[in-house]
Parts: sequence; C-alpha cells; structure tokens
Amino acid sequence: MEYNGGLIAGIDIAEKTIQAGIYDSTKGVIRTVNLLPEGKEKQPDEVYPVNKLVAECLRLSNETQVKSVCITLPEFYIDELNRVRDELEGAGISGDKWQLISKAESFAYYAYSQKRELYSSGVALFDYGSKGIRCDMLAIRKKDNNNYLLQESTDYTSQAICNAASNGNIDGVEDELCNMAEEYFAKRPVSSAYLTGSGFNVEKLPPKFAKLMVKRRKAFVGQNLYCKGACLCALEAVKPRIFTDVTMLLDNRVKYGIETDIVQYGKDKRFRIIKPGTNWYMADRTMEYMLDDLRKITLKIITPDNRYYDEVIDISEIPFREGMTTRISMNVKFMSADRCLISIKDMGFGDFFKSSGKVIYKELEFANG
Repeated sequence: MEYNGGLIAGIDIAEKTIQAGIYDSTKGVIRTVNLLPEGKEKQPDEVYPVNKLVAECLRLSNETQVKSVCITLPEFYIDELNRVRDELEGAGISGDKWQLISKAESFAYYAYSQKRELYSSGVALFDYGSKGIRCDMLAIRKKDNNNYLLQESTDYTSQAICNAASNGNIDGVEDELCNMAEEYFAKRPVSSAYLTGSGFNVEKLPPKFAKLMVKRRKAFVGQNLYCKGACLCALEAVKPRIFTDVTMLLDNRVKYGIETDIVQYGKDKRFRIIKPGTNWYMADRTMEYMLDDLRKITLKIITPDNRYYDEVIDISEIPFREGMTTRISMNVKFMSADRCLISIKDMGFGDFFKSSGKVIYKELEFANG
C-alpha cells in the first residue's frame, strides 16, 4: 500500500478516555488529540460509534479519505471486535484500510520505534486502571535464525491498589507499588519501563516508587502511547519499517502456521494459508482450487518451535467427479488465537456440474502459547 494522501491514524478506546494519534506526513510526526468533548470522561461501559471517531479524525486532519486506520480496544473479545468491524464496513471503509489490535500490540509498535538502547533487553509496560495493574514484558528472542517478539503478562489486583486508582491517590499504596516493582524487576531485567493508565495519571509519582523505576533502566510516564502505537501500526501497513524481520507472537497473534501442498502449473508447491504471528482477528482466508483426491485434505501445521504435524480433513462426502472437475472453496477463520474453524464447500464446476451443496466443517485447537 503506497502513500498518496489520506488519513493515517490510530485510535485508542480506553477505560476513561478516547484518543487519536494522527500522522502528519508533511512533518513526519504523530499528533495526539482527544476525541471526547472537552471536560468529558468516558464511562467504562459507554459505547462510542467508531465510524464517528474516524470521521472526527478525518476532520482534524483535513483529509477526505481513509488511507490506514488502526484501533485498540479495552478488551480484545470477538463480540466487541465484530461490532467495530460492522461500523467500519458500514462507513464504507474497506477491510484493507483498517486493523483492530490489542493494547499490548500497540505498545509494541511504540516501544520498538524508539532508539535500540531503549528496547535491546526488552521493555515492560505497567497499565494501571481500576481493575489493578497489568504488566506486559515484551522481548525479541532469536531462534533458528528467526526473530520472535514474545510477551509475558502478569496482573497485580490487590484491593488496595484497585481502590487507590479509583480514588486518584496512589501515595497511600507506595510501599505495595515498590514491592511489586522490586519483585517484577528481580526476575525480568529490561531496558525501559513505561507507565500508563488512569492510576498513573498523577502530577507526581510517589518518590520511592519513582526512584525504583529508574534504577538500572529508563522509565517513562505517558497517557498517549497506545494511540501513538496504533498510529505507528497504521503507518506500518503503508510503509513497513519496525517489525520487517520479526514474527510477533503476542497474546492476540496466531502462534501456529497453516500450510498445504498444491500443484501449480505441474509443479509441487507448499502454499501458506496462515503465517505464524498473524493477528487472529484479521486471519480470515478464503481460497478456491480444484482437487484430484476426493477423500481428504491434509493441512501442515507449523508449531512455534518450527515443527510440523498433519491435520487431515475427511471430504469424502463431496461427490466424486472425473477429470479435475471438483472445485471447492476453503475458508479458515479464527475464533481466538488458539482456535479456528475451517469450512470446505463444494462449488460445482461451471455449467457442467452443479454444486452438491455439501459443506464440511472442521475445528482446530492449538496449544495455548
């Protein structure tokens, strides 16, 4: 996707705020804007139509069309994802111009767009909201000449920490915050730590905790890194730069690949259906081809450690037709990062053979992580 004008933006829908990062192509910078009316705070269950948020970004950017938009949501659940998808499609924004990603993924784009010394050993994100502190460590690890971005998540949800965030006063839980940080960093040395969320939206961090956060690492506090990271992800769709040689094995990414053997122009080939590291919600593939074996389809599954195993789908219910006149459509759709549904439909063969109407379903589940 080449850039020839149009909106490039990231929208972060958070617990209490909705922000956008809008790319200014003339200056090469990302501008952060608040998409809520001035003085208004979003309620946790309040729903804002995404098409209107995109329309506001268009107005603020003086653009007339969408080039690439990326949206982060408070929860990466399929019902909410489907709602947002329907609103984007209803607004006429084609599927190749939008992405839905998790908070951790937008943070990855932000953190790894910085100088190398700020992420070389890994990065840690502390997101403090009314439900506690979510800690995500991201690190690139090399195996078999491949680079993998890995994620480890930890939650701190004591009642005192939750109450302090809701009250807007974290000075009273300084000792608990320090204990949390000491325990966390004792096992996970990182180059940089980032603090965000309503709990850390204070004028000044508790002094002992602030001193601990910058011990042997850099530390940053900010409330706009998700929208900036989402904007960088949107920009990456136009011009890949940050993760060109890295497979992202984050929580919302598919960790198993799917391939199959085909014959193309008389030559045997391995066809990749799903690549490891694909965002599971965006991993929807449909392909049509003709079969010469009417009994089964064999899928090659690639594990995170680059091993292969076969998944065989029995398709013998589809009527046999001679002379390579059996045409099928196969759809692979993920329901979560570790579960997908495969549907195989008899398409018939033009005016010669009508479809039998047969559809075969197969659900695959992969080991989590």
